[in-house]
Order: sequence, then structure tokens, then C-alpha cells
Amino acid sequence: MKSISLKKDAKEALKGYEKMESYRIQEVLLQRLVKEYPNHSNKAAVDTKVKLLNLFYSTGIQATNKMSENILSIRDIDERLSAGDKSLIPEIATLTFDGKERYNYSFATKYCAYHQPEKFPIYDSIVAMTFTSFFEKGLLPKYKCCNRKSTAKETYTKGEFTAKLKEYDFFVNVYDYFMDLYDLKESFTYREIDSYIWGAFKIAGQEYEIEKIAQLDKSKIIEYTI
Repeated sequence: MKSISLKKDAKEALKGYEKMESYRIQEVLLQRLVKEYPNHSNKAAVDTKVKLLNLFYSTGIQATNKMSENILSIRDIDERLSAGDKSLIPEIATLTFDGKERYNYSFATKYCAYHQPEKFPIYDSIVAMTFTSFFEKGLLPKYKCCNRKSTAKETYTKGEFTAKLKEYDFFVNVYDYFMDLYDLKESFTYREIDSYIWGAFKIAGQEYEIEKIAQLDKSKIIEYTI
């Protein structure tokens, strides 16, 4: 299968994304905060990063102080972030609050991505829905879509594929494959592709190629709350 290039589409969408002032302001504020306090030696800075990220992205964490404590308790977190250690995602994401365990997956990917944007792509609902749509349409040919459970290699039902995107190693593999397949890998970072996919469905007044291909139900485009 010869895939199309989405490079031009991405460049156009990113121009539109840059004009989304309210989103860009909060993004720049977080980037500056992380640049000023890149490591985890300052508890107040970690508290602030967690609270702002949770507020700006509506990640639904009710116990931000507990999350800060959890992050500060992770051994060698700065070295592991620098190394792009994907096993950090479940360690950050898993939080027990009021006797219940919550898995704050989207938050964890965003937290790592703000510290190391070249090494951690962000998981959110729009990216997940886009990948699932491409998969279902046969536009990620490495992964085969079937109607019922199969033992064949890289073959999944739509539900299985969607669920596996919440396994970070699998998600990153799909992300890398998508970028490579659609001529994006050499020109864009993970952060730019996240902004491209997210922005394409949020920018009013223009329909982008990725929208036409994915054909998402826009009424379902919301951020996951955990």
C-alpha cells in the first residue's frame, strides 16, 4: 500500500493551531514553568506543574497533592525522563485515592511529554480516535482489523485496538508507524504531531485532510477525564 503524504496538511494545521491564542498561552506557560524547574528537587514546583497541567487540560485529577507526592516518590525520575523511559507512564498514572485506584493515563503522558517532548508522545481522546479510525479503515496496514478475536499477529478487533492504545509501548509504536507511513517523521516532532491532530479537529472554518480521512464524530471529541 502506498500511503499519501500528510506533511502539507500538518504544516497548514499547525499554522492554524498557532493562532488558537487561549490554548497556546496555557501551553507556553507550562513550557516556561518546566524550563524554569525541569527537575524534581523542588516540591512546590512539582505541585504547581501538576495543578496547572490538570487545570489546563481538564485531566480530572481530584487529588493533585497526592499526585505530586506520587511523582516525587518515583526513584530517579529525572534520569528516567531524560532517557525516555516509558515505564514511567504507569508509575505516574497509578494513584490510590479514598481507597480507590485510578489510572491517570492521559495525564501521565502529558506530564512526561512536557518534560521531554521529543521522547514522549501525548495520549488523548482525539489522537486515539484518529488512530482507531485509520486502523478500522485499513489505513494502518501493519495492524489488521477483524470482526472477532484472532490469534494472528498484529490482528485486533476495533475494541481491542482501542484498548491497546492505553498500553503506552503499543501506543508509541502505532504513533511512530503513523508518522513514518504518512511522511511526517522526518519533519515533525511528537509534540507537533499532537498539535496537528488535535488542532485539525478543533480549528474552525477549515477542513483538513486528516479530518476527511478519519471522519470522526465531532460530538464525541472530548478529553478523557482520567
